[in-house]
Amino acid sequence: MTTRRGEREPGEGAEATEPKDEARREGGEEAAEAESAPLREARDEAREAAPEAAEEAREEPAGKPARAPASTRVTAAPASAGQAAPAAPEDDEPADAATDERLSRDAPWWDAGGAPYTAAYWGSLLLLIAGLFRNKLLPFVDYPQHLALAATLKRMIVGAGGPERQLFETNLASYNSLFHVLVAVANLLVPIDLAGKLVLSLYVFLVGYATLALLRATGRPRARAFLILPVVFGYSVIWGFVNFGLGVSLQIVVLSRVLDRDRLLATAHHHRGVRRFTPELVTAVIALLGAYTHLLATALGYMLMLVAIVARAQTDRAPFFERLGRALRTGLPLLPAIGWCAFVYWRQTHGSFQNFEYGVAEGNDVFAMSKVKDFFTYATGFRADGFDAKVLSIGVGLLAIGAMLRDVEDAPPVALRWLFVASVVAYLIIPHVFWATNFVFERITFLIVLTAILWAPRAIPRFEQGLRLMYVSVGLAAAGGFFQFMGSPDLQKELGDLDAILAKMPDGRRVTGLLWDPIVRTHLPLPESHTAERTQVTAQYSLLHTAAYYVAHHGGEVAFSFTRTMSLPVHYRKEKMPPDPPPNFEWNPSEYRTSTSWGRYFDLVLMKTQWDDQVDPRASVWGSHAAEVDVVAHQGKWWVFETTRVTEDAPPVLPLQPELTDPDFGEEPAP
Repeated sequence: MTTRRGEREPGEGAEATEPKDEARREGGEEAAEAESAPLREARDEAREAAPEAAEEAREEPAGKPARAPASTRVTAAPASAGQAAPAAPEDDEPADAATDERLSRDAPWWDAGGAPYTAAYWGSLLLLIAGLFRNKLLPFVDYPQHLALAATLKRMIVGAGGPERQLFETNLASYNSLFHVLVAVANLLVPIDLAGKLVLSLYVFLVGYATLALLRATGRPRARAFLILPVVFGYSVIWGFVNFGLGVSLQIVVLSRVLDRDRLLATAHHHRGVRRFTPELVTAVIALLGAYTHLLATALGYMLMLVAIVARAQTDRAPFFERLGRALRTGLPLLPAIGWCAFVYWRQTHGSFQNFEYGVAEGNDVFAMSKVKDFFTYATGFRADGFDAKVLSIGVGLLAIGAMLRDVEDAPPVALRWLFVASVVAYLIIPHVFWATNFVFERITFLIVLTAILWAPRAIPRFEQGLRLMYVSVGLAAAGGFFQFMGSPDLQKELGDLDAILAKMPDGRRVTGLLWDPIVRTHLPLPESHTAERTQVTAQYSLLHTAAYYVAHHGGEVAFSFTRTMSLPVHYRKEKMPPDPPPNFEWNPSEYRTSTSWGRYFDLVLMKTQWDDQVDPRASVWGSHAAEVDVVAHQGKWWVFETTRVTEDAPPVLPLQPELTDPDFGEEPAP
């Protein structure tokens, strides 16, 4: 019987064409002796250089291949004709650090560590996205304001003679616009709520892609990507900072390209002309898009890029000017985004529209020990039961266990430890209000989790595989928990009632919101609703800005509006600016007075009461003038009132709830 070269006859043992490790697994001593001469010579040289490693190799039990330490490990030359290529590790055999690093670097962009891991990873991301679609409206604090901006921008695009063109002007040359522009464009084709969710879905995809890209660029275990899932809808996004989230996702894509620059340039090296610089051009474009999305996100992303560039320049052994030249060339594609931000800043400071509302609270912060103690809550903070924080703490604990069981052969890039250190230091020293922006240090928790995933040491191979299965469990728990929570009965009832009341409101009016209890709580039937203690469902003031949903759906204006902010893509014309409510009015609805200029201007009131008891709240707010207030609609705890007939003001007879506390100007509420 004839066989092809390198093929075995049936019933025969391993031939000389089999690699040494396969021969040992087969237990064939004769085949091991027939190992190719080049591999045998390389092994002997390594043993001479490290006699202790050779002694350990001889003591390895039969059927298990010896593994030299990283300092003496040799790489087999490509197999010549008649030789089979060295076999990859078996599926049930953990790879050593060097092999695992190589597998990560060579993996395709979508791979999360093999077919099962990849399917589970992208399935988890899809589950997160599916959670967005369980309700028409989303309980993310600032999100209705951003949606209203995008809807106004879309109306300005399609309605040349509409009221929006008379009231507002565009400010598209800004560093806070991409989210709104994308939603406005999508709104040309689909309803505004769906348009917002599509762009949020893009954010989820970008985070998933960028995390894998970073792990691939640095050769770290790809299964760790599951550990980012607990913070995809973390503190920043559930507070509605969706433009920041989109900006960060873009800039961490840029960070992955900075860390992977050598490989990217090598793939384009064979091209001629401009095509040789395609990787650098792509990096510059993505960085510019990130700068167009959010300034703070760009600043934090660039902080990490600078750390990565400097760390490599300081630790490389090349001559100084060679290191300096490489560092400058690496940073060159990042300059257009910096130039854009500088231009926008100059333009804004020389424009007629100026508004630094939160500058008065610059530097407000919490104690550093509170940041340490409440880190997991500041990183998640969506659920009042703390399930999301607990899942994240388990994920970080797994990284810590892997670090304690560290594989001594693991050698992560030096830059990774400094990325983690820089993120932690920024979290501790940057205050709550910074650059006239709120909730700044809370946003950095995402970067701490991300850089910890990159830097944490691998465990020794026999434990690493088990840890990776646990990483998958953490990711699945995070995605499943978010999906379940978005469909919880209490949340769906609250958002369903809000959607129903919005549908009953007239178009194009001036609305103010009186949210006496902007937290989603458990729903209790009468009469228990007044006597039993209700439990919080959301940990934050998730419904604080829901009045802005009116503008997203019906047009018009809302009393507290982001259209008063100069850096956003739509703001009031200076001569059309309406009367301004008191500072922090949205936190203190008891300051509402119909007789004030802004109270008369915004004459349609969307109110949420504390109790779902069907009791008309007009007497509690307008006192003896309650009969002059008309009920437009009522659904559950939600009411809509018309105040155009109110002749004069009266103090509330019975406050519906003690005033809320704005975390920017007073004691911060419990996370």
